[in-house]
Formats: sequence, structure tokens, C-alpha cells
Amino acid sequence: MAMTLGNGLTIDRLNASPSLCDAVPSSTLQGRVLLISDHDYRTARRANMHPIADALARLGCEVCFVSVRFSPLSRLKGDSRTFLWDRANRPEMQNGVQCYLWKTPFHPFHPHMPIINDVATLAYRAYAHWPNQFLDEAMRTASFIVVESGLGALLMQRARDRNPSATIVYVASDELATVGVHPFVQAQLEAAIDDIDQVCVPSPRMAPRFEWARDRLFYVPHGLDAADFPDDEPTPYAMPRNAVSVGSMLFDRTVFTHAAARLPDVQFHVIGAGEDFDAPENVHLHREMPFRDTVRFIRHADVGIAPYRAAPGCDYLCDTSMKLMQYEYFGVPAVCPTFAAGERGDRFGYLPGEPASIEAAMRAALDKGRTTTPKSFLTWEDVVRRLVDPRAFPDTVLGT
Repeated sequence: MAMTLGNGLTIDRLNASPSLCDAVPSSTLQGRVLLISDHDYRTARRANMHPIADALARLGCEVCFVSVRFSPLSRLKGDSRTFLWDRANRPEMQNGVQCYLWKTPFHPFHPHMPIINDVATLAYRAYAHWPNQFLDEAMRTASFIVVESGLGALLMQRARDRNPSATIVYVASDELATVGVHPFVQAQLEAAIDDIDQVCVPSPRMAPRFEWARDRLFYVPHGLDAADFPDDEPTPYAMPRNAVSVGSMLFDRTVFTHAAARLPDVQFHVIGAGEDFDAPENVHLHREMPFRDTVRFIRHADVGIAPYRAAPGCDYLCDTSMKLMQYEYFGVPAVCPTFAAGERGDRFGYLPGEPASIEAAMRAALDKGRTTTPKSFLTWEDVVRRLVDPRAFPDTVLGT
């Protein structure tokens, strides 16, 4: 049986396959989907928007992935997308996904200085209306527009103006305040709620801070596909007792300077932190690497580390951290701040900035050892179905 949404996106509810919630059978999708993110699909780093794009393509959609927040300032900040500098502002196909990196003469950022706050606000207003024919055409021709938390939140009203019939979804991968986005962006996002069909958060803990979304608020967790985590990858480690950290979000380097000095027999591998720092010899800094190579480090690690520093409203990370999900999938005990540990028995929390607490968490995780039961997660196809039609899944409803 096929169902056509008002935006022309077709859902075929035949060929059911089980998932964590069997309320609605699996679906195939057809139509043009526009994804807007601070990430670029072509980078080695894979955030949640990358597998969402892949899942949409596998389910039959024409996918366009637009990356924002890129300008000469990005080069100064060491942005991981700078290798695409000469390929910006023109579409390019990769893995069946149309990619477009929007390079502008400037992009606004949060100066955290009240004295120039008004100037920053003007920059954000200008960016929201900066002309780009490709972006506007992509908005006009999309059946479904997914905007991820970040600078793209400024574009919600623009998307609705260009396409009154599209289904527009805001995916709150993170709370804007947590990742340091200027309050003006949050204000503009909330002002656009009538232009948004659904706001999807990956943790119910985020719901109290999204009351402005009213009955358009839904819970859609991150997914994980077993095919992305092969069992036959050889170990990258040359020595025993290895701990690994992947990613750069809220990265706290002091975790490694404290832990490595107190645990000299453990090798600490830090992948894609986005910064270099002085540390003991048993800390190994790795640049961003292809996802499959990263998986080898996770699979064969004795401990996984999620070295988040504290930020406003960051408690939701205990549900949304993709690195913690990946550690759980392989049964790798995890070390993280107490606010990210939740009530999971395979996570060992520490108090940020306290060396003795960090050491105790590391030793407890090492003593725990590897478990043999991987956790179960939604597939990314399951996630996409919920993003498209969350009201069909009773387990997604949060708003009232």
C-alpha cells in the first residue's frame, strides 16, 4: 500500500522488516530530499547526517547535501572541509549523493563578547539572506527539507518561502547553546516554528528545552548499521592496553594529560580531535581518518573515551553521543564525564578536571573488560522513516 504525503513524497508500506518499534512497517521513499548541515558529506568525519543521506539514497530518494558555514574564516580556523576549497560552490556527485559546499565571503560566528553582539547579529541576518541560486533552486524542488542544528537553522523561513508545500524538518542533533551557537540563531529558529512541520530530537532529555515546538516535537534517536562495523578488520594496535577517543565535539584535552601520566602502561589514541597538544608519550594524536579505519581502533580498544567538557544543557549526550553508541555496539567499556554516563553499567563517569576521578574511571573500565553482548539500535533506514513520518510511530511523540 502506498501513501503520498502532501508534499509529493511517496511512502510504500509494503515489504515490512522488524525494527525496535514495529508500529509501522518499513518504507521505501521516492522524491528529492535536501539536507542542510554544517558538515560536508565528502569529509572523512561521519556525523549523523552522513548515514541519513546514505539511507535516503538506498531507499530511493534523490539526495542533495548542502554544507554551510564555510568562508575564508574557515581556513584560519583549520576547518576539516578546507580540502574542498576549490570545489566549493559547484555541485558534485559522490556515492549517489549530490554535494554542494556553500562558500561565502564571510560566515557569522559567536564572539562571546557583548560589546560587539549587535554587529554579530547583523552578520547573522545578512547570512540568512545571502544570495545563492543553487540553494534556492534546491529548496524549491525538494519534497522534503531536513535542516540540522547549526547555522542552517537561520534558513528555515527561507526554505518555506521558496517552497510552501515541502515537508520541513529540523533535526536537533545538538542543542544550539551546548555547541556555542549565537542566541540570535535560536531566536530565529523559534520564530520559524510555524514554517516547520516537525522538530526531531535524539534524546527525550532535550524535550523541556524545546517546549516552543509544541505538538511538532518528536523523539527520533540516532541509528547504527551493522554493515558499517565489520568484524574482520585487523587491529591497528602494536601494544596491549589501548584506549581510544574519536571526534572533536566539546573536546577536553586535560583528560589525556591527567590519565596518561597516571596510567603509563596504557596507550591513548586520540582520533580527529581537531587540535594538537602536549601530552605524555603514551598519547598518540591521529588526524581525521576514513570511517572504516576509525572502526578498527574502536573494535579492538580496551576502553573508549568520550572526553566531553561541560556545556549548557549537555546532559542529553548520555543518549545522543555517537561515539558512546559505537563503543556500546562493540562491547567496549566507556569512560566519560558523569553527565554523559547516564545509568549505563558499561560507562564509567568522572568529574571533569579532577585527575583522581579520571584515573578511577579509567581503572574501573579496564577492570570491567570487554563485554560480549552488543547493544541493539535502530538502523538508519528506521531513523529516516521516523524523520519523514514521525506521527506514524507512537514511540516518537513528545510534544503536546
